[in-house]
Amino acid sequence: MMYDCIADVYDILMKDVNYAAYADYIDEIIARYQTKKSEIILDVGCGTGSLTCALRDKGYSMIGTDPSRNMLNVACAKDTTNIQYINQAMEHLNLFGTVQTAVSLLDCINHITDRKRLQKAFDRVSLFLESEGLFIFDLNTVYKFETVLAKNTYFDLSADVSYTWMNKYNKKTGLCRMEITYFIKNQQGCYKRYDTCNIERAYSDKEIIDMANRSGFELADMLDDLSFDKPKKNSTRKFIILKKK
Repeated sequence: MMYDCIADVYDILMKDVNYAAYADYIDEIIARYQTKKSEIILDVGCGTGSLTCALRDKGYSMIGTDPSRNMLNVACAKDTTNIQYINQAMEHLNLFGTVQTAVSLLDCINHITDRKRLQKAFDRVSLFLESEGLFIFDLNTVYKFETVLAKNTYFDLSADVSYTWMNKYNKKTGLCRMEITYFIKNQQGCYKRYDTCNIERAYSDKEIIDMANRSGFELADMLDDLSFDKPKKNSTRKFIILKKK
């Protein structure tokens, strides 16, 4: 599993992500689109728990699930007050009860590259959502895969963390292979190398909506990243808000 090998340094790699801003955004979506105030939120693909903790700090009780034990070990080393972590993949979700809201951020849906697995994942999330509950997730857009990632190579050199990022997107299959090499400075002043390979799928709006409908959801809205505006043609990330029928 890709994230197992970088679990111990994942938070260093994601240090520029503003999890508090994501938590504020999710909180506002719930206020606007849900008639009943959520008490419990399910964070699917919670990773090291940074977003889980940020949402907990907004007053929610949290359940975090992730298929990587190593990532959850890092999450459990943080403050786990009002948080329960479970080692599960989205398509095998199995809770003790229902929740009012489920979230899945930072490419989790794109990581599920098999359509049948994604359909099953939607089915499982729907099963454990209350009626009129929300499923909120983000997606890397088709535009991003075709234009920004494509077959481009990116790199960044800084004092503590450097990386090279090579992409290979296949428009016919909708799959993008990402090979990323990180060099991270340790306490001894030496750099340790981490090599990762990740594959994501570009999903069209129609694919997502059709699968959502089959799982008992209806589309509540589709928004630009961290915004309440509609996505643009050149948006690189969008948010999908589904409501259980």
